[in-house]
Amino acid sequence: MSDTDKFMQEEFLPFCKRAIDAFEQNHHTLYSAIKSFLSGKNLIGMRLTKNGNVLGDYTVVLENAKFSRIDNGILSSEIHTPFGTIKPYAILEKSTVEKMIQDEPGFISHPFATKFKYYPEMTIKFLK
Repeated sequence: MSDTDKFMQEEFLPFCKRAIDAFEQNHHTLYSAIKSFLSGKNLIGMRLTKNGNVLGDYTVVLENAKFSRIDNGILSSEIHTPFGTIKPYAILEKSTVEKMIQDEPGFISHPFATKFKYYPEMTIKFLK
């Protein structure tokens, strides 16, 4: 397992789980609405880079709007919505993900404002 794979499993995944648990507790009604929209199993692709060079591809697996695992080495995406299936994936510098993890208190207290401040550093593409 590479250092990046280890980072994703041991730092990023637990961060995601803590953030979504806090969101569910602090914004229960909104979380319930999102959960009904994203019920079942959904996949979100993520490509980590360093200075534009690919460090690794990942698939974040959500089950009933909860982070369940991250698959290393696989870039797959499949989000089932009432309007059809979409396949987005995010391209992020590892340093941005590290900043996000350090900003965990912001994700807990102000999840939307905190998330939006990282959007300019993120590229979203779609798989065919």
